[in-house]
Amino acid sequence: MRLITRLAVALALTVGATAAHAQRAASPSLTVAATNRTAAEAAARGATRQDSTVLPGDVIRYTLTFTNTLDHAVRGLKLSNPIPAGLQLVGGSTSVSRDDARLEFSIDGGKTFSAQPAESVTVDGRTVQRPASPDRYTNVRWVVGGDVAPKTVVTARFEARLAPEANALSRGQGAAHSSPSGR
Repeated sequence: MRLITRLAVALALTVGATAAHAQRAASPSLTVAATNRTAAEAAARGATRQDSTVLPGDVIRYTLTFTNTLDHAVRGLKLSNPIPAGLQLVGGSTSVSRDDARLEFSIDGGKTFSAQPAESVTVDGRTVQRPASPDRYTNVRWVVGGDVAPKTVVTARFEARLAPEANALSRGQGAAHSSPSGR
């Protein structure tokens, strides 16, 4: 399966606005870039690939860039991205440009999020909760605690590795999105 190594997608955002702001043409923007980090590092060493196929073990870096193009602050920003089928989150690979952003994960396709998702397992005939391993994560999300000032950019990143048994890169989940509200 081919993956464009540099993908930028402008997405429609839902911005809660007051009547005074509703008439403004500008809206915040979100772009998502996916880069095959493994192929890029090989190319930097002089190796080349014959095509843009993502191979088992390759690491894809996702960068979400939110830009507040409004003339007022945005609050309640959530940057969320599904982890495509066949890819597994690389532990410790998440980052964000804001100190007030909380990192959360989902193991149920984005229905619920938690800093440490738990799953039910049966041990010695008893059902117990245990932390889910990162390879079970289906979505990653950053929740920004403070307002995002006008002309401010928020960047979030994560990496995911193509598992050896993966056959497809898409679970049919939606693209990355943000959900800010203006004031």
